[in-house]
Amino acid sequence: MSYVGWAFVAMAAYGVTAVLLKLALKDIPPGVAVVITNLVLVLAGVGLVIYRGESFTAHMTISRPMLWVLLAGLMLSLSIVSYYIALSRGPTSVVVPIFAMYVLVATFIGFAFLGEEVKLTRVAGVLLAGGAIFLLTR
Repeated sequence: MSYVGWAFVAMAAYGVTAVLLKLALKDIPPGVAVVITNLVLVLAGVGLVIYRGESFTAHMTISRPMLWVLLAGLMLSLSIVSYYIALSRGPTSVVVPIFAMYVLVATFIGFAFLGEEVKLTRVAGVLLAGGAIFLLTR
C-alpha cells in the first residue's frame, strides 16, 4: 500500500479513536486513558519492530535524529495529554476539529523550514481546512 493509502487508514482509525475515547472518558480519567492507550501503542510498536526485524540498539545513539525523535516524543506527549483532557471536558464535534488543525501547523512548518513546495492547491486546501474548522466550532 502506498503512503496515501496508509494516510487514509490513519485518518479513519484516528476518527474512530476520538469517538471511543469520548465514550471511555465519561468514566475513566484522562491520565489513566493516556497510559492505557499508549501502552497499547507501545506494544504495537514493539510488535512492528520485531516483525520487521529492526533493531532498537542500532538507533540508540547520541545523534541529531535521536534528538528529533525525543523532541517529537515530548511534543506528542503534550499534544495527546492536552487532547484527552479537552475531549473529557468538551464536545467531540468541537475538540476533534480544533485538534485536527495540527495539519495547518505541520503544513506551515513544512513550507517554512523543510523546503516543501508551496503550491496554490496546498494553500487553498489550508485555507479551506481553516474555514471548515471555524464553521465546525460555531
